[in-house]
Amino acid sequence: MKSRKEQLEQSNAKYKELLEDQFESIKNNFQDTGKKALWVGGALLLAYGVTKLITGGEKDEEVTEEGQIIEIIPEPSTNKKVKLRKVVEREHKEESAVVSALKHQAIVFVLGLAAKKLGDFLSELGEKEEESDS
Repeated sequence: MKSRKEQLEQSNAKYKELLEDQFESIKNNFQDTGKKALWVGGALLLAYGVTKLITGGEKDEEVTEEGQIIEIIPEPSTNKKVKLRKVVEREHKEESAVVSALKHQAIVFVLGLAAKKLGDFLSELGEKEEESDS
């Protein structure tokens, strides 16, 4: 018969192996989830970048152009100094129908890709939860 010490060592080795297997499984699950989250985030970032590229993504500039109306409005504040805020109204430029259609199609395409990736991610997450429950 095996001594008590040998039985405990075998039991210890068995549990250690089980814990290592579970740790590897959890690590792989997190890696897969992280990769999918990066894909979805990248698709959303790409959609944002394409949208900004197509729409022009104008930055607020201090230089005023002809046709702009500048109005300075004092803001109420808690201290004695008066805060000023500048309101700039710009004339809206008409965009061509082609540019508008391209914007619409690009946005629909990118959002479709993001929705597909998100759907795949959620379905795989559900499958993994079902596997872990059984």
